[in-house]
Amino acid sequence: QHKAAALAAVVDLDADRLAAFEPELGKDALFTDHHDMLKHVKPDLVMVALPNHLHKPVTLDALNAGAHVLCEKPMAMTVAEAETMLAAAKSCNRRLGINFSQRFTPAHRALKQIADRGALGDIYHGYCSWTRRDGIPRFGGWFGQKELSGGGPLIDLGVHRIDLCLWLMGHPKVVSVSGVTHHRIGVPRGRQQGKSFDVEDFATGLIRFDNGASLLVEVSWVGHQREKETQQMRVTGTEGALEMDNGYFHYARQGDVFYATTINVETAQARSSCQEMVDCLVTGEPFWGTPEDGINVQRVLNGLYESAVTGRDVVFA
Repeated sequence: QHKAAALAAVVDLDADRLAAFEPELGKDALFTDHHDMLKHVKPDLVMVALPNHLHKPVTLDALNAGAHVLCEKPMAMTVAEAETMLAAAKSCNRRLGINFSQRFTPAHRALKQIADRGALGDIYHGYCSWTRRDGIPRFGGWFGQKELSGGGPLIDLGVHRIDLCLWLMGHPKVVSVSGVTHHRIGVPRGRQQGKSFDVEDFATGLIRFDNGASLLVEVSWVGHQREKETQQMRVTGTEGALEMDNGYFHYARQGDVFYATTINVETAQARSSCQEMVDCLVTGEPFWGTPEDGINVQRVLNGLYESAVTGRDVVFA
């Protein structure tokens, strides 16, 4: 959709999905192997929208082939993998963006503008959640297999919520995390149905920052609740708070100004992360989702999982 870009090729193992692009691109632009695509097409930009365990190897292949990369979240499976990806981008002198897609919605941009102008004062706490009554994605597939996904709803949904809060809070330095995961519904269901599922279905955590601020996280794919799905977020400061409750966005402030004023934004203003990435490549401007941000979020995710296993806080150097 960007006037400065054209879709050059599509890679997929699924022949039916590939066939849908044939009228637009022709057979020569359709591939089942990304190595062949990189060799014959030599694209300027590759979007890696694959299962989590493939983010690192395919990103490295694209960077080494001379392409810039927009990689889906989470950045990788581990912090070490993410750091390898960043090092490769620097070595190849290519741009690497991480698709924290929710940063690019009009509403979240409006919240960011409010936070950046200092309207919240000293931000000291955040809360975020994304829970579902019964929404395990593609049950029995790669989402529920730890060796392919790295985890369950924490790495799938929590990555969005954690990134948004860190972004709005100004990226304070994480000093420790404490996490708990539960496997009460998904694993037994997998056994009953004979399907692979070995990740958590519920996770919660506490994140502490070097400035004394804190962040609470709660995510689930399945659990007993009234609503089919809920998304909530709150970032609180000494002068005001930003709130998101199931699609409604508010800027709350006490005192002589106002309280809980709804933020109205036009959805037509939305520009996708892909469009923004192309803009950045054309103009040289920085992309909002940096690999450094990806590594920071990855460190939190991996720390929460480690804490859940050991039953202890994970403290970062």
